[in-house]
Amino acid sequence: MENRRDEMRAMATERATSMRQQALVAATKRKQEYLGARVSKQLREKIILKAEELRIPVSILIRNILTDYIDNQAVDVISQAGAVSKPTVDNKGVFDDVIGWDRLILNKEMPCEQCAQKLNKGTAVVYGIVPGKSHIIICKKCKAIEEMG
Repeated sequence: MENRRDEMRAMATERATSMRQQALVAATKRKQEYLGARVSKQLREKIILKAEELRIPVSILIRNILTDYIDNQAVDVISQAGAVSKPTVDNKGVFDDVIGWDRLILNKEMPCEQCAQKLNKGTAVVYGIVPGKSHIIICKKCKAIEEMG
């Protein structure tokens, strides 16, 4: 019984190692890095459900969440240090017509209207509602900077 359990454990470990190696090879082919993390079963299920809801792969959802978090942390650190400068483009009055802001997950790639950064499908952004005109889409980083100014 003990031998069978050890054999099963060894097979599972070998399979996991093989799968990890395959993921690393695939990531290298895409010229991207592989980052593994252990999460609870509940978190894993939440992530998978959210990815299905957004109709994007889990890896893209996780990448977007991490990117948004890291970018927002950078803005927070800079603003706490008092070192935030206004964007190089003079946006004085640009958002005066916006009557409200809301969060949105992009369904297609588009640029931020303030900094022109490419925003990928699945990225969380902020959009402004302008009566009688089209909306304004900006990245969370620009919205945070705009609120400080």
